[in-house]
Amino acid sequence: MKLFESSNGKSHEDLLDTPLYTVPGTKTIITWADAVQGTMVTGSTGSGKSSGAGAYIAKAMLKSGLGMCILCAKKEESKRWLRYIETAAPERAKDVVIFGKQSGLKFNFLSYEMERPGEGSGDVLNAVDALMSLNEQNRVYLSGGNGGKDERFWDLSLRRLISRCISTLKLAGEEVSVSNMRRLVSDCFKGDEPDYYQKLEQQAGDESTDPQKRQQAINELDRWIETNYFLRVLLKIRNKDFDTSDEEDVDLALIYWIREFPKIGEKATSIVVESFMGIVEPFLNKGVLKDQFAGGLSAELLPENIYQQGRIVIVDFPIKEFGIAGIYAATIYKTTFQAAMERRDVETEANPKPIGLWIDEYQQFCTHKTDSQFQATARSSWVATVYITQNINNIFYVMGSDQPEAKAKSLLGNLNLKYFASNDNYDTNVWASNMIGKHMVDFQNLNISKDMEISKSKNQHLQFRVSPDHFTFLKTGRKANNYIVETIVFKSGKTWGKDNQNFALVRFDQR
Repeated sequence: MKLFESSNGKSHEDLLDTPLYTVPGTKTIITWADAVQGTMVTGSTGSGKSSGAGAYIAKAMLKSGLGMCILCAKKEESKRWLRYIETAAPERAKDVVIFGKQSGLKFNFLSYEMERPGEGSGDVLNAVDALMSLNEQNRVYLSGGNGGKDERFWDLSLRRLISRCISTLKLAGEEVSVSNMRRLVSDCFKGDEPDYYQKLEQQAGDESTDPQKRQQAINELDRWIETNYFLRVLLKIRNKDFDTSDEEDVDLALIYWIREFPKIGEKATSIVVESFMGIVEPFLNKGVLKDQFAGGLSAELLPENIYQQGRIVIVDFPIKEFGIAGIYAATIYKTTFQAAMERRDVETEANPKPIGLWIDEYQQFCTHKTDSQFQATARSSWVATVYITQNINNIFYVMGSDQPEAKAKSLLGNLNLKYFASNDNYDTNVWASNMIGKHMVDFQNLNISKDMEISKSKNQHLQFRVSPDHFTFLKTGRKANNYIVETIVFKSGKTWGKDNQNFALVRFDQR
């Protein structure tokens, strides 16, 4: 047997040629290889994008036995997926894990990152990235994605604070949790407190000091330590023996908390701490984040189960019901899932299959930094992303203030299979028309002179293959259109129909 060969005799690259579905009304097959290059579906509200192309692709993925991670933005979405499974692949019912408020399941993402299997387990940066994604989502939700010109500086400062929190708790042997991180930051040294603490230590340890003053210093230190979690953690580190490999981390942590952070200035401290509290406070107040994401780790939710056991994890915290908590919940699981999939080694699996990442109302869950990086390499992890949104302006809107259009187009450009349903968004329609391209069209001119002489001439002009206004005429399903949803499908490298066009008009039946 070859080194990289599946148990059925096919190489892993050959497996990618497995058909996933045939595009309706065409003979064009979408393979696993096409799917792992990413799929985008756009269309106005009510265009049938989800019930047309979306439903068709979803059922194909279920029938093919793909494990899936599904984020729900709407209240009825999880029920719709259960209907898909019941009608298209009832044998998959055993694979479903619904992660919602009533499920009782828990996913402490920090514990997962610290304890998961693999060489990178316990890597502080992975946990930092997860929390920074929440900061990004918090900014988008509260301010529509507009960050100030100093946004990058404060993000770097916040990233350092989070990183030092996690590494400090690890070094002290404390549980890495949102609650402990908050206690650490709330109690940490600020301003001149390190100097005052050092002064008390010196007085308490100096036998030549006036006994009364020395005892006062000892009593004050004891009270301070007793009521201050930060001091107890740092003293625990000070009194602990470390391997040589950990000594640099210890020095970095102590230098940060004693010399660097207290000296950044009152205003800077306030901004960084408030940004941090904005991330962690939702996990400490009563609600789903505290109940299901701050402690505990249910085995059913381990992201590795999605490809190892073919699980279908439905993250069901609808935004209309849970607001920012729903966005946090979905973002936490999505970010953790993406990192787990990037660690996946397909070549070591006997019979690997692609994994679906399905996000309707994608603009609600977009984290441009992690999503762009992930999509650029999703093919190597065999992750078939399907992102559904109304228009490209939705994505521009959540990309921040620094070159949002360029960032959005970079991300969307890595979603190679595109379905365009009916749309009245000018920018999306022009973008789609330009992408599909232009071709030469023959025009014939007929001239009649005053002497009644007729002359003909021919010339060619470049015209859109699909004009922007054409997208406004596509059928949107429901009874008025006999439940037919029309879309324009495009994928670079694919040809369609007897004329080998680079696009096709596709009709999906909603029934």
